[in-house]
Amino acid sequence: MIARMDVGLGLWTMRSTAAYPASVPALYRRLREDAVLAEQLGFHSIWSAEHHFWYDGWCPTPIAAAAHAAAATTTLHVGTGIHLLPLYEPDAVADDLAWLQRLSGGRVEYGVGLGYRAGEYDGFGRSRKVRGRRMDAALDRLLELGDACPRVWVGGMAETALRRAASRGVGVMLPSTLKPEQLAVAVEQVHAAAEEAGTRPRIGVMKYAWATDGSERQRDRAAERLSSFTREYSGSWFPLKGQPGFEVPELLDAQMRRSAETALLGAPDELAERLRGYAELGVELCMLHLVGDARLPDHRATMELIGQQVLPALSEVAA
Repeated sequence: MIARMDVGLGLWTMRSTAAYPASVPALYRRLREDAVLAEQLGFHSIWSAEHHFWYDGWCPTPIAAAAHAAAATTTLHVGTGIHLLPLYEPDAVADDLAWLQRLSGGRVEYGVGLGYRAGEYDGFGRSRKVRGRRMDAALDRLLELGDACPRVWVGGMAETALRRAASRGVGVMLPSTLKPEQLAVAVEQVHAAAEEAGTRPRIGVMKYAWATDGSERQRDRAAERLSSFTREYSGSWFPLKGQPGFEVPELLDAQMRRSAETALLGAPDELAERLRGYAELGVELCMLHLVGDARLPDHRATMELIGQQVLPALSEVAA
């Protein structure tokens, strides 16, 4: 028997890229429709993400996107994965979250992170040097909300991030490219920090995912799609040893291999087995980051496969 683990879906970024162009209204309408489908299929949550100052229109306000999804549903939780909290004034964020938490009936999963793009901090007139202090102050302000504060998740795997979450008893959201042994170590680190602080933070993990028919052909196709979608932003501005990926192609290729090797790509029974393994480690929420950020035309088919075949398998074991 394993502990019950919530399974959510992400990341709705509402990007319109050169390879997959779409109108902004259509992308946000798709988010609403997908939220309804996710709720019908029994998923715990749907998550949006944030970035700024890039040509594709990547969602700049995930709290607003979460409100859009919440308005279309009644039980589905809505999450930010992640909101770049140090960019904003804590009081304004606290007001927005308390409002959304109240109107959604307590269904908000608030994921936060420091961010890694210098251009975003420059664009907001913020210094990256103080982002850690700004994060600490903002988290403390949110926790003052008491019952009006949504469930908070701190993204990252650095020791500072784990301790930041554990010391406050808020959730930890681990990144998608951790290998099983790395995930186990990170969970142990969270537990150790929590024991020292006298808290019990929840543990979550993101994982790239796509359900297939079990054939190598479909798995290879899913891996190719994953590489295609992640290579653009990783190459353009994701820091690999301090440089954009396209400037260090050997590191970018390694990042693409790591993304594919650690992703959940396969038949529903394979995905269920991997998820059971995460639950046994103590993971309480797995956010399945669908290949293509839900922009592939067949993403609803994989949502249905996971919802109809993977979720029931997890429920039977955890019952």
